[in-house]
Amino acid sequence: MRSIFLTIILGFVSLLVHSQNIQIKGNVVDASGAPLPGVNILVKNTNLGGTTDFDGNFAIANIPVGAVLQISYVGYTTKVVKLTNSNFLKIQLQEDSQALEEVVIIGYGTQKVSKVSGAVSSVGKAQIENLKPVRAEEALQGQASGVNVISSGSPGATPTVLIRGIPSYTGTNPLVVIDGVTQTLEDLNSLNPSDIESMNVLKDAALTAIYGVSGGNGVIVVKTKSGKKNTKTTFGYDSSYGIQEVFKTINVLNASEYAAILNEASVASGGNLIYNNLNGLGLGTNWQKEVLKEAPISINNFTATGGSENSSFFLSAGYLAQDGVVGGGDKSYFNRANLTANYTTDINKKLTAIINTSYANIKGKGLSENNIGSVLSNALNFDPTVAPYDATGNFGISNTITQEIKNPLAQINDTYNKGNTNKLFGKLELQYDILENFKVTSRFGYTYVDVVSKNFTPLVYYGVGHNQTTAHPDLSPIVTVDSVTGDVTSTHSRVSEAATNYFSYTYEIYGNYNFKIAKDHTFETVLGYSIGKNSGSNITANAEDIPFNSWEYADVSSATGDAKSQTSGSWQYENRNLSYFSRINYDYKEKYLLSFTSRFDGSTSFGKNNKFAFFPSASLGWVVSNEDFWKSSIVDYLKVRGSYGSVGNDNISPQFARISTFPKYTFDGNIVSGSTLLSIPNDDVTWENQIQYNAGLDLKMFGNRISLNADYFVKTVDDLLFSPTLSLYLGTPAYPAANIGKTKSSGIDLSLGYNDTYFEKFSINTNLSFTTSKNEVVEINNGDKFIWGAGYGIPYTTLTRFEEGFSPGYFFGYKTDGIFQNQAEVLAHATQTGAQPGDIRYADVNQDGIINDLDRTKIGDPFPDFTLGWNLSFDFMNFDFNVFTYASVGGDIYRAYDRNLNFTNKYAGVLDRWKGEGTSNTEPRVAFIDTNNNRRASDRYVEDGSFVKIKNIQLGYTLPESAFKSAKFTKVRLYAQVKNAYTFTDYSGFDPEISSGVLDTGIDRGSYPQPRTWSVGVNVKF
Repeated sequence: MRSIFLTIILGFVSLLVHSQNIQIKGNVVDASGAPLPGVNILVKNTNLGGTTDFDGNFAIANIPVGAVLQISYVGYTTKVVKLTNSNFLKIQLQEDSQALEEVVIIGYGTQKVSKVSGAVSSVGKAQIENLKPVRAEEALQGQASGVNVISSGSPGATPTVLIRGIPSYTGTNPLVVIDGVTQTLEDLNSLNPSDIESMNVLKDAALTAIYGVSGGNGVIVVKTKSGKKNTKTTFGYDSSYGIQEVFKTINVLNASEYAAILNEASVASGGNLIYNNLNGLGLGTNWQKEVLKEAPISINNFTATGGSENSSFFLSAGYLAQDGVVGGGDKSYFNRANLTANYTTDINKKLTAIINTSYANIKGKGLSENNIGSVLSNALNFDPTVAPYDATGNFGISNTITQEIKNPLAQINDTYNKGNTNKLFGKLELQYDILENFKVTSRFGYTYVDVVSKNFTPLVYYGVGHNQTTAHPDLSPIVTVDSVTGDVTSTHSRVSEAATNYFSYTYEIYGNYNFKIAKDHTFETVLGYSIGKNSGSNITANAEDIPFNSWEYADVSSATGDAKSQTSGSWQYENRNLSYFSRINYDYKEKYLLSFTSRFDGSTSFGKNNKFAFFPSASLGWVVSNEDFWKSSIVDYLKVRGSYGSVGNDNISPQFARISTFPKYTFDGNIVSGSTLLSIPNDDVTWENQIQYNAGLDLKMFGNRISLNADYFVKTVDDLLFSPTLSLYLGTPAYPAANIGKTKSSGIDLSLGYNDTYFEKFSINTNLSFTTSKNEVVEINNGDKFIWGAGYGIPYTTLTRFEEGFSPGYFFGYKTDGIFQNQAEVLAHATQTGAQPGDIRYADVNQDGIINDLDRTKIGDPFPDFTLGWNLSFDFMNFDFNVFTYASVGGDIYRAYDRNLNFTNKYAGVLDRWKGEGTSNTEPRVAFIDTNNNRRASDRYVEDGSFVKIKNIQLGYTLPESAFKSAKFTKVRLYAQVKNAYTFTDYSGFDPEISSGVLDTGIDRGSYPQPRTWSVGVNVKF
């Protein structure tokens, strides 16, 4: 009886247990909704499990209710799912940013991060997709440590990109390598950022020396997206639409204030009142609001990706349309259309072919910007008492302003230009596996660019006596007859058309051989050869007298001007290079790392006595955490590393003598072409020899949730390239390049990251990057010990200098020492010619008792002491949130948008002017006669340009599958975004971020501000 009873109980329990076991079916996809084949599914604490098929489907039987599934896939974060009674699971895996960074692309190969002993910063596609930049390098700002990106708000404009300081005078742009093909920073405007898989910035000589003479300013290695083998074809569509706006204007005088100041200035100079009645003037015209527009921006991208057993593909089509906030889309825009096709196929078991091809079409129009004649400069300086239009509908005219400054609306209307660029670039590559670990790669990379542009200058009327008026009010030409000779002269409308072509190619063949000795000694080697050519040509035609003074008829063929007015010109160039390169990476049990790199470069950029250059580098690394004695429960990974190496810079023209046939001479009434020396070669010029030191560490703690990468670097550049001034007896050819000096840069860059998941449904990922650089010109081998840089104004005032003992591109001018309050102070001060009470008192820097040019000194530095970027992302259930903040601290800005003519508008600070003893110690008196030259370049115009910008805020929501299952979509995500949401700064101008090149950065002539952009978008996968 007992045995029967036990049998019944055991059977009941067995039945109960069996009834609680279920069969689970499911589907696993990636973040885009594409199925993932080969995903491992394991029932925790059992041997039960399985893998997904080609479509990402799986099925597992006899799983107890309440069991826990572990879903794992290489490159993705492992997901844990607790079973309920549901018998179908839809599982989405997220890419593991740490896992993706385990392998980085370096020159001519890849390397595990744990084995890299050089300095590299990486930005992945998730960061790029969150930011949705117009240009790819915008994604590096604040997210790649060691990189300083200074952007412009002008549509499609190239930013200034500095990698670890300012080492060179002739150029600081880094080398850009897209899928192994060398490009330039300017070329990134034709790359669709949504096509990018990753961007790696190679920062020290250990990694850049393999690029030799082109690697001195750092290297940006871009990898575009590709398909995956054995995956079902998936499609994606990403669309967004936004509105751009300028959220800050500059405080200048309104009409009433302007009139009062001019009256005071006139009377102070012995003149009469200009405005007898200030009543009724009111605020007048705010010219900034007249020219600044709300401008749309739209982005549309379509992709298709997939692969079979032997091949994979990635196809994309994109279109970006961005109107300018200055002037609006009729006169300012940047439109880019992209087509990309990346295809990889295994021809046989040993031979693989890769074909990457991209086409871009860029159309654009532009307005004058960041100069004394720019639209914003005119908006800041034009007369606020003038209405935009007069009673007849014509543009308003100032009767007092007759030099340069004009109605900015008229300027916009009278600006006509357009450009059309077609670019084709890519590579053809074959990879042949000679042995299991020995691969030979043959690559042909190419870039072809065709640019067509047109500019039209119509006859214009800006008022009688205005120096830019070229027509009568009815826009007929102004014809004059010389009373003595009877010669007739006339003004003309003009058109210019240009066609420019660029072509470059690089052919490389190299071998990668990886092998081990005695299991513990691992070698990764590269040996290769490269040849390349860059060439370009241009032809430009000019003509006068356009029918009807109209843009519609603005064509050289339709111009009616005589033969003398029809001119043409052309130019062409070519440079070539030849290189040999090699690298040996060694590690012992992944504890001790050693790397040697070398490149032997030959270039036509150098003189015939120095055609070739050798660039070696070496680096060491020690993975301390891999030692047997390492027992830390906190620190999971610790690596220390150091490097030393030499890289170069060839940012000069090829050393060829060139002859120009442009000069024309008249003999016996016939026009005869002449010739002149256009350029002189320097046979002794050689490459800039840049020596770099780097020491760093990589750290991961608390289960890899916290990561730290920190580096200290020192760079010195000998044989600095420069184009000096020639003796006058040589005539007027282009100056040949020479080696003239030495610079030094040093600094720290670090990246601190944290990522974790809470409650299975809430994850956080944040990263903080920090970059600092100290730059100094150590030596200038000319008599003056300095080189002049950029300036501003009319007459032109030079402002920046590249000088021995100072930071590159610093501001040079007078230091101010308050305002003279009375005549006694004027007499007690050093002799300052023309000074009187109310004028600026300038510091006697050299203490010689006289204020003159010898008292000019450093008054500012446009480059920041440090920059900082903070990226923060949250994911909770179906919501995702990202915010990116960028800070630049310590850079100065020179306020150069004041035209400073008697009748131009003024910066509102003039309201705090000196009006008598004790009234002001910062702003001078106003007067039309300025014998003290209060307008001279001085620290009066220098402001702190430090800022903190909330660069990006994005909130997204992924719809549940039930909402779109019938439409056969795999993912639908909606998002809202604000770019340049807010700027915290004390700077009084439009935008403290001013990009104009090394020796022109920080000079605000009315620079183009970065707009705030509100946008909404949708991502669809199917």
